[in-house]
Amino acid sequence: MGMNPLEFLRNQDELLSDIIDYVAKIENLEPSLIQVEDYEGKNDFPALVRSIVGQQISTTGAKAIYSRLLSLMPNEIISAQNILSFSIEELKSCGLSYGKSSYIYQIAEQVEDGNLDFKLLHQISEEDARTKLESLKGVGKWTADIFLMFQLNKPDVFPIGDAGVKSAIKKMYQLPKDTDDQVLIDIAEKWRPHRSLATKYLWRALDNNYFKNN
Repeated sequence: MGMNPLEFLRNQDELLSDIIDYVAKIENLEPSLIQVEDYEGKNDFPALVRSIVGQQISTTGAKAIYSRLLSLMPNEIISAQNILSFSIEELKSCGLSYGKSSYIYQIAEQVEDGNLDFKLLHQISEEDARTKLESLKGVGKWTADIFLMFQLNKPDVFPIGDAGVKSAIKKMYQLPKDTDDQVLIDIAEKWRPHRSLATKYLWRALDNNYFKNN
């Protein structure tokens, strides 16, 4: 019987093991039982919309814009049909840029036309799902990574485009701020095939001020 993912990560990386212990203690959970909270949005379309909303802005800003978008929707439901009942300018009034409003609208059109089938995304390989996601306007590598991790539950995604992940690894390993991304990618190789779980712990470490307290 093989090691569970947490045991694997602990054995692979002592520094990450310390983070796992810290998060477990701070959140009052047994390390063996810990469940890292997933990205908000249990439904695929709203989750993709939320990821687009959050591109290149602060978490606080993203939450505020998403909340206004939610309030705009009939019954506060973000669906492709509801999005298409508004103009791009009306979507923009929630605080979205024109580009993001347009991307969300176009993705809603693809869902309604049947060109984007979320059920199929759950059934195909990670590589094929990534290709499909990144073919959508407004969905780059970071947005695809977030969707693959939290909606499709792919176990070995490493979002190198995420500023928080990069900052966490640099602080973990006491690396200069200008460290090349490839160095971080090489470090994360030791976490395969559980890089998604490792990444979630890095985010939780940041949320719980691990690097300020250690």
